[in-house]
Amino acid sequence: MMEIGNITPYIPVQDNSKNLTTKLESAYSEKDDAKLKEACEGFESLFLNMMLKEMRKTVPEGETSSSYAMGMYQEMFDEEIAKNASKGKGIGIADSMYRQLSNQLKNTYKIEE
Repeated sequence: MMEIGNITPYIPVQDNSKNLTTKLESAYSEKDDAKLKEACEGFESLFLNMMLKEMRKTVPEGETSSSYAMGMYQEMFDEEIAKNASKGKGIGIADSMYRQLSNQLKNTYKIEE
């Protein structure tokens, strides 16, 4: 079997954090409540994804779970679980952030008027 050793794994967490920062800045500059909610859900999704990744490290690997393909599959699976969880009630981080940041956004908007 041929080994492919020079492939750098794609790390979606880095892209997500940059995208999240951009969304949050955009929500503040445009005073857009919907974008703020989306950014908060994105943060919760990112947090859940990182938490799932760290939790997986504590589980002993079996024969099938040690392959590169299985690792990629598990990363994508965890990312989707995190996205879906944050769209619903999630674990409450998005709601808490949204309440706090929307109050700041509303106060900032009132001061500028």
